[in-house]
Amino acid sequence: MKNKRTYHIIIGSKTYFNTKLPNFDEDTEVSYFLDLVKLSDEFKQKGRSFNFKANVLIVKNDNYHGITEQAHDRLGALIEELIEDNADIFIHNPPSVLSLYLENLKARDVIRIVYDKEIYQINRDSGKFVKHMKEIAQNIVGQNSAIEEISKSMWYLTKTERKKPYVIMLYGNSSLGKTELVREIANKFFDNKYLEKHLSMFKNGTYSDYFFGEKPNRRTLGYELLERESNLIFLDELDKCPEYFFSVFYTLFDNHIFKDTSYEVDISGLLIILTSNFSSKEEMQKDLGLPIYYRIDKFIRFEDFSGQTIYEMTMHEIMNRFDDYKYKYTPEEIYAEVSPLIQSQGENARTIKYQIQNTIEKILFKEIQKAF
Repeated sequence: MKNKRTYHIIIGSKTYFNTKLPNFDEDTEVSYFLDLVKLSDEFKQKGRSFNFKANVLIVKNDNYHGITEQAHDRLGALIEELIEDNADIFIHNPPSVLSLYLENLKARDVIRIVYDKEIYQINRDSGKFVKHMKEIAQNIVGQNSAIEEISKSMWYLTKTERKKPYVIMLYGNSSLGKTELVREIANKFFDNKYLEKHLSMFKNGTYSDYFFGEKPNRRTLGYELLERESNLIFLDELDKCPEYFFSVFYTLFDNHIFKDTSYEVDISGLLIILTSNFSSKEEMQKDLGLPIYYRIDKFIRFEDFSGQTIYEMTMHEIMNRFDDYKYKYTPEEIYAEVSPLIQSQGENARTIKYQIQNTIEKILFKEIQKAF
């Protein structure tokens, strides 16, 4: 068929989409979907016909948010109205309504579809694994047991091909290194790329559009999963997420395909790391409920810091702040001032940094205090 249109469906991150676009020569006129929609609307408002047809059309994934819900429902037909019979159309992460429309056209042999999908990889270099985990252990102080358990999980994930997401819960009191561990894992195994969502931000039902994709022209979880840059997802503070969103996690944790009202996403091989401030598995079972609890593959507890760990962290932070006081005081003098304020138990990284900051401010202020 001479004039058959070709749809290039590119699934993945924005960076991936941009790298997959051809290097168009200077004579090729490239059009952008949202620009043409706006121009067409302007012509209609003036009572004029819009007759331009694109031979090369680019449809970016954020274009779906620039049109009305009514236009979104007829997205496929809207694109067809703007293109030549033999056009090349490059589409980034199409929503389900567009994918279905195009598959129907393909079944009738009206168009061709070429698919290109980003492949997500975990760092599987066995020779560097021990080095990476030792570096992580040096940066996450006082959590030897947690480091050992995460090492087992990461070794497993680098040695297997798993479709169903692998879900890890890091739990324990705040400021013990849970978030820092996620960032270390991202750095060593996922090229420092990950999707991070703070679940404490989703306080009420007004956020249901994000989780369930009910509004097709809004950003949703499915939309963000499609444009993720790696297979690491960090969901912070699950304990602060309203229970009525949990049904989304049933689907996310349990299947290699995630669907919401607007999108369908392949999440094969996803590593999902959760954090919470729960103190025990029993507390988790009670507050989260068994349907969520039994969908989590592994639980890793972060212990409260020992007296020795608190001392080491205090000295480490004092040395990190050396430039603040080096012309007036020694690290030992700073420690002598701050040590009475820091308890031998119950401290965490945040409280230690707070006390050191206040102490440095206090002793530096002594230099001019008499002038007041």
